[in-house]
Amino acid sequence: MIEREEMMLKAALYYYEEEITQSEIAKLLKVSRPTVAALLQEAKDKGIVKITIQHSHLRSLKLQEKLVKKYQLANVKIASATKETESSLKAAAGKLCMELIEPLLPSIQRLGIGWGTTLFEYVQQANYLHLEPLKIIPLIGGNGLSTVRFHSNHLAFVLSQKYHCEVSYFYAPAIADTQAVRDTLVETNLIREVMEEGRQVDMAVLGVGDPVHSSTYEKLDYISDEDTALLINEGIIGDIGGTFFKANGAVLEKGIAQRMLGIKLADIKKINRVVVVATGKEKAKSIQTLLNMAVITDLIVDEELAQLL
Repeated sequence: MIEREEMMLKAALYYYEEEITQSEIAKLLKVSRPTVAALLQEAKDKGIVKITIQHSHLRSLKLQEKLVKKYQLANVKIASATKETESSLKAAAGKLCMELIEPLLPSIQRLGIGWGTTLFEYVQQANYLHLEPLKIIPLIGGNGLSTVRFHSNHLAFVLSQKYHCEVSYFYAPAIADTQAVRDTLVETNLIREVMEEGRQVDMAVLGVGDPVHSSTYEKLDYISDEDTALLINEGIIGDIGGTFFKANGAVLEKGIAQRMLGIKLADIKKINRVVVVATGKEKAKSIQTLLNMAVITDLIVDEELAQLL
């Protein structure tokens, strides 16, 4: 059930901005026509269609609706920060992620999680729930000594503590030192099993990066100058899970890609629900590519990024 305030905003948007009749709005919102009339009156009484800040909310809602229709998404949420800082924007996106995901958790058994600073904000703001049937599964390697709080294993552990549920661990780095090391790790039972679990999740929560200009790999000191040069030369514009990809959706299959330990784009495509959380206009191209490939089902982005999409 849509919360009453959001229902009021949608009714006002449909009626005053899109000039949809009250009967049609009733069908869209799955309520009676008298309820729509009451919502519109309440919106007037509360000044929702007059106060500037409320108009701002309506613009965001309208943008959300456009993105939902354009890319056939289940949900779009647009984050706005109380302060004009990157951390504040990530925190706002993390909160929206929590609000979107937690009502859905009782109906799923396996939740996959990626890594990064924005997903860290989701985990930080997650509520304490009792979800014993649930299992949290990291979707990319996460061992390391630097900025551990952003690693998938740490995020999975904290989330399992908050949700009082089971957890698996990905006992490997996101990027192995050599391809031979990667191949050896993949053959071990521990890694093979957690990677198979990752392919079977009911929902995946992932960040998307621009590995050249802004990336978790760089923050965790996983990517070298040589790796960056390869990504630039190959025209790589994004990364998700354990895959680097180009604007046409083609994936990188050499160099650093041969050392990656994490879920691949081909497997992500098969997951029933894929929630992507991202902030920063530099990620527009990578998210656009994933949207065009119908990889994403639920999207949480900041307003500037939403406008570019």
